[in-house]
Amino acid sequence: MTLLQTRPIQTERNLVLAEEATLQYPGQAAREPEAGAYYQPYIREVPVIREIESCLDVLNIFAKDDRVPCVVYCDEDDQPAGLIMRDVFYQRMMGRFAVDLYYSKPAFKFADQQFMKIDIFEKVGTLLNLALQRSDSKFYDCVLLTSVGRLEGVLTVRDLMSLSNLLQAEAEEKRELILQESYRHTGNIQHSLTEVRSAAAKTSSECIRMKQWSQTGKAKLDLVQTSYLGLVEDMTKREGQAFDLVSDASQILSITGKITELANQSSLLAMNASIEAAHAGVHGRGFQVVAAEVQSLAKQTYELSGNISKLLEHIRRLAEDTAKGAVSSLKELQACEGFVMEGARMFHEMENAVQEVQKSGNQVHQLAEETGTRVDRVMDDLAGMNSAKQQSFEDESTL
Repeated sequence: MTLLQTRPIQTERNLVLAEEATLQYPGQAAREPEAGAYYQPYIREVPVIREIESCLDVLNIFAKDDRVPCVVYCDEDDQPAGLIMRDVFYQRMMGRFAVDLYYSKPAFKFADQQFMKIDIFEKVGTLLNLALQRSDSKFYDCVLLTSVGRLEGVLTVRDLMSLSNLLQAEAEEKRELILQESYRHTGNIQHSLTEVRSAAAKTSSECIRMKQWSQTGKAKLDLVQTSYLGLVEDMTKREGQAFDLVSDASQILSITGKITELANQSSLLAMNASIEAAHAGVHGRGFQVVAAEVQSLAKQTYELSGNISKLLEHIRRLAEDTAKGAVSSLKELQACEGFVMEGARMFHEMENAVQEVQKSGNQVHQLAEETGTRVDRVMDDLAGMNSAKQQSFEDESTL
């Protein structure tokens, strides 16, 4: 018979050892895919019997150490093949004729072959679920832990409860951490939403100002466009007037040319009349005076006609220069027309863009407000959960 040392139950120490095991196997504890780190502090090494051990031998084992909850029967391959629970075995051996009937018989024949066995690397959750699903008659039986089929030890119901409490404590700790992180992240989101709301409100305010500026600029540009169109019309009219003045000056020059020609003819006639008056002698003196006056008038007319021609020529040159300047200015104004129209179009597009930005800003502000309200509710819920947990902890401490 092989006797294994039985470990005493030390709940607080087991929790410490479980925590140390968790630190040794951080990946397993985080994922909980392998439960060896959890089981190790709770494993009870129990006596193992073979076919040669009798019922009396098993009774002696139980009698020597009342901490032994069970005995495990292993076959020739060291595979667990049966479970003998202390209480059940005592009830069987306490009959009136038990000494004569059972004490000398092999104990393995009284072992329960329908026991619960689980690999040491199985998840704790799976173990607890399977243990809870057992029937009432086997609910308090030990659970055998094996590794590659070989017995590692057993877990009692108390050990299972300790494991369950450990998992609940870890789950509560994780829940608390998640709650704190959620509260912190929610607070950050709330702060960000506050900034978003402020930025959206500022954007909306700036959009209103930009809209006012664009409307004012558009109105002023409309005035400029109106003035420009009036100026173009005036310049076009002045261009025509300048060309008309050039034409009129040319016609007047033509008339003054004819006047000069008439003055020359009058001077020539006055000269001929003077000659004829000289031939007439005394009788032609009066006619000679008239001829002299006519010649003087023709001379004055000629001189006046020349002055007028010079003045008209000067006016004509000025009119031509004015016409050329008007044409050049008109071309420049017409060239500026595209810029004015482009400016009007840009102001119109700016106004439309500002309206779209304002609309989007209002939507962002509204969404931020709604999200902020929801985040506030989440913050209140998280705070309520934290307060409820704290109150529950205080109540448990009081109890």
